[in-house]
Amino acid sequence: MKTVKLSNNIIFLLGLGFLCLTNLVFAQSPSLLEVNPPDGPSDDQVRAIVNVRLIDGLGGPPQENATVLVKGNRILEAGPADQVNVPEGAEKTDGTAMSLLPGLIDSHLHNVNNNKALHAILTNGVTTVRDPGHPFRFYQSLHFAQAKMPRVYLTGAHLDGYPGVYLDQAALIRSPGHIRSLIGDYVKQGGSGIKIYFRLPLKYYETVLQTADFYHIPVVAHLELVDADDAILAGLRGVEHVTSFGTALADPEDAREFREGVQADNNYRRDGRYLLWSKIDLSADRVKEVLDLAVKNKVVLSPTLATFERQAGDVEYQAKAFKNMLDFVGMAHQAGVTIVTGSHNSGKYAQRGLAYQREMELFVEAGMSPLEAISSSTIHNARYFRTQDRLGSIEPGKLADLILVAGDPSVDIKAMYAIKKVMLNGEWVDREEVVEQGL
Repeated sequence: MKTVKLSNNIIFLLGLGFLCLTNLVFAQSPSLLEVNPPDGPSDDQVRAIVNVRLIDGLGGPPQENATVLVKGNRILEAGPADQVNVPEGAEKTDGTAMSLLPGLIDSHLHNVNNNKALHAILTNGVTTVRDPGHPFRFYQSLHFAQAKMPRVYLTGAHLDGYPGVYLDQAALIRSPGHIRSLIGDYVKQGGSGIKIYFRLPLKYYETVLQTADFYHIPVVAHLELVDADDAILAGLRGVEHVTSFGTALADPEDAREFREGVQADNNYRRDGRYLLWSKIDLSADRVKEVLDLAVKNKVVLSPTLATFERQAGDVEYQAKAFKNMLDFVGMAHQAGVTIVTGSHNSGKYAQRGLAYQREMELFVEAGMSPLEAISSSTIHNARYFRTQDRLGSIEPGKLADLILVAGDPSVDIKAMYAIKKVMLNGEWVDREEVVEQGL
């Protein structure tokens, strides 16, 4: 018997050691990656951007008359012109009267095999996107792209509860084992995150979060039926859409009425969100309590304000509701919640293809400084994607995803509409490329 016990103990210790080793491997794994790493330059030509205002994405003041050197697909040097030596033979780009920023990162964009749209997004300055919730097959066209595409991070089909909402984009969860199997499969396919959709019951959140944590990928959620504070207490750290906070902030009776409406009809939420938010009292104690909880648990919010924007002249309660959404984002920012930029593709008051820029404008309207809005669009999103050691700022060693903007967006965020040049992975993007129409 002693021999058997010893053998069992050895087996147990070996198994424990294997698990520890597995976790160590994951813990030391590199940052998360896009599914379509772009080609870099075929040579080691040094490219120099000179006479430019440098806004590095880290939140500090711009550097006037700066020089940035790129070699291959990496940033070699960045700093004042008198401290950066431009080597003989370098290819020069004159940035006079322009600002150089890191490529913009979009935390919430959806696409269905539309390479033309993705290329247009890239030429508007967005060099990296994440699609939270679309299945991998919606990005098959990337394999046939003829023009440059932004870096694409995927989560796979969102995890939803029966009877689901968008069935062609969803995995309807039937058990904890199903969750574990799905997430493992998503990771094998290149998934770098998991998206929870709003009909998934709270009882499954723990399994989703623990399984994703095992694979060291983040979880984000679109909430309607589960209160944001409950989701945060379960371990959620990524919240998509400002409206996801609605039921946690609202009067309990209003929240109950909203949930019952959505339970009965998925489409109730479309106008129901505005009805709910029009009645929210942002001075209520529960609002501060939710914000305190979000700050304590280091929650990241991608509010996608542009998609919900309503103004004077729209339905009165909708305009009032959006004003509350905007004010709440400002309160969240002031409280210390990390806010990141996501376009959600479009908005009523956004120019076609420029919802991202409108989102940045709305951040400033909510109370952010232009430099804070830029950080939300660059380094904060890189951290949200867990790829901050590669992207999100202009620093030596990082990948050369850069944009040249006419004017000074650190003073006037509207300058972000004036994208003049885009560099992806060390190469300038031809903004006149003819793009195929898809598969």
